[in-house]
Amino acid sequence: MAGQVPDECLSACPTSNNIENSWRRMFETYETDYKNNVIQFLDFRNNNLCNLKCRSCGPMFSTSWSSESKRLIINDYDPGTLAEIDLSQCKEVYFAGGEPLMNPQHYDVLKMLIAQNINPSLIYSSNMSVTGYKDQQVADLWKHFSNVSLQASIDAVGKYAEIVRSGTDWATVEANLAWAQELTNVSLRVCPVISAINIWWIKDLFDYFDWMDPADFNPVLAYANSVIGIGCIPSQYRPELIAVLEQSKFKDKYNIQQALTVLREPVLTTHWYQFLAQQLVLDNYRKEHWYDNLPIKHNIYTESLDLQSNE
Repeated sequence: MAGQVPDECLSACPTSNNIENSWRRMFETYETDYKNNVIQFLDFRNNNLCNLKCRSCGPMFSTSWSSESKRLIINDYDPGTLAEIDLSQCKEVYFAGGEPLMNPQHYDVLKMLIAQNINPSLIYSSNMSVTGYKDQQVADLWKHFSNVSLQASIDAVGKYAEIVRSGTDWATVEANLAWAQELTNVSLRVCPVISAINIWWIKDLFDYFDWMDPADFNPVLAYANSVIGIGCIPSQYRPELIAVLEQSKFKDKYNIQQALTVLREPVLTTHWYQFLAQQLVLDNYRKEHWYDNLPIKHNIYTESLDLQSNE
């Protein structure tokens, strides 16, 4: 409001040639009469209700994770807030979570927009495991909106999807993807999180979505220096992974290029065994088989013997 670029925006745009202008371009669509406090963009992620326990996630963003870990972290909002929001000039609503399609208050927002004859663009970040909540089906409400963008959070396909995103039923996800493609007012995008958890099977993901326009395939890269970041992967496994990324139809996407950069940088060796230990603990606790499906598991076994003999 003061015409100054916040420090947070400066640090978030390090590659921009003109930081101030890039910051303004982000917000000029939503220029608002602040005297009347009329909202034009609503980011609605009011709780962490979720039916999955994705390995790249945690208790803060999933009640299923929270329940499993015995950490009762439930984010929610004041129900009275919604009635006080003026959405008469709203142009865009973004729903995330948790899983927004199992969030009952998300349906309240849609019903309020419909009742007031407000038709903003709707954007969702969804795991595609559900299309409704109890007796409410989102298709009954979406038909009142002309533009729905569905960003599918899918990190792997087939049996690997059921390991990487625990609780996934791939047949259901596949059916929901097909359903979404039939809706004329819905545009489907796929937004996988690339990490050391799923990169071993990413070629299957690329092949499955080979029909998709690259513009609609928007991967996210897990923070390279985190435990699950691809920066922890040992150098001997990187050439094959680099080849898969370079040969992909989606190789020119920004975060694919960033992944290639990380895989060509020095290895964060201290994280590798911490990462493996984390996945093995989850396998044991959940009776899952991430490690059993890992294509390099025999190599890891022999490397562990070498480590033992060198002590």
